[in-house]
Amino acid sequence: MPSNSHLHKTNDIEDKVNTVFESRPLEKRGEVSDIQLWQEFQAGSELAFSTIYELHVEKLYSYGLKLVRDHELVKDCIQDLFIELWDTKHKLGLVRSIKSYLYKSIRRKLLSQVSKKRKTNCSTELEKVTETTASIEKSLIEKQRFDNERAALSKELQKLSGKQREIIHLKYYCRLSYDEISEIMALDKKGIYNLMAHTLKLLKNQLNLFSK
Repeated sequence: MPSNSHLHKTNDIEDKVNTVFESRPLEKRGEVSDIQLWQEFQAGSELAFSTIYELHVEKLYSYGLKLVRDHELVKDCIQDLFIELWDTKHKLGLVRSIKSYLYKSIRRKLLSQVSKKRKTNCSTELEKVTETTASIEKSLIEKQRFDNERAALSKELQKLSGKQREIIHLKYYCRLSYDEISEIMALDKKGIYNLMAHTLKLLKNQLNLFSK
């Protein structure tokens, strides 16, 4: 049974990670739910389609660069994804979380494109994320109140494995639920919880400030 002190330290880690990724506020959602917006899009509403695009395109691009270090490939895949969505809108099923559906779709499309490029001996390949994300850099620049602890955390995030950085990005930057992350990363919920717990524990062990 974990001690209260241990739980307090774990919460501290989550708070610090959350703060680093708060480079912008959550999107202000109107009264239209994802289900209603999706239904309007399927019915042929160009406004609904445009709304879906504008709400998600920037974060899809940011997430895509977590998986593939090829800006043009990510842009092309996002463009292809939205073209396919419009062309096949009448055939698509009910979507309760548009964000989750789009992240899962772009992940599958990028992995497929990388696999094809590998088979044709192209240089583009799927890599572990090894550089500071644009969101952290922007956050550090815009928020001068960031202290040495947060800068240290940002540095340690660069040392995580690809999947560890991906789950941190999805949880704290994209604000996805564990159910949505489980679907996107194709892992069961237990695996997602274990990966997150291991990642937070690793951060705690790496940073002396978390052990105080």
